[in-house]
Amino acid sequence: MTQSLSEVEAVVRPHLKLLSPEDTLTPEQSLGEAGLDSMASIDLLLDLEERFGVTIDDDNLTENSFATLAEIQNLIELSR
Repeated sequence: MTQSLSEVEAVVRPHLKLLSPEDTLTPEQSLGEAGLDSMASIDLLLDLEERFGVTIDDDNLTENSFATLAEIQNLIELSR
């Protein structure tokens, strides 16, 4: 089952320090520019696993895994 981008965004958005609640977040927007740093990425990984009931294998993680909402959606699908 593919997770919708809005479901992924709901988990990701609280980890974006530089994005205000009224700001739009597009599927290809850089999450790093929106405030996702390496420490927040670890918390995000745990939140994604819990919310979507997956275990994200280290082998599936790349430097771009948390670059955009679209990349995170793909990562979740790989982890199913």
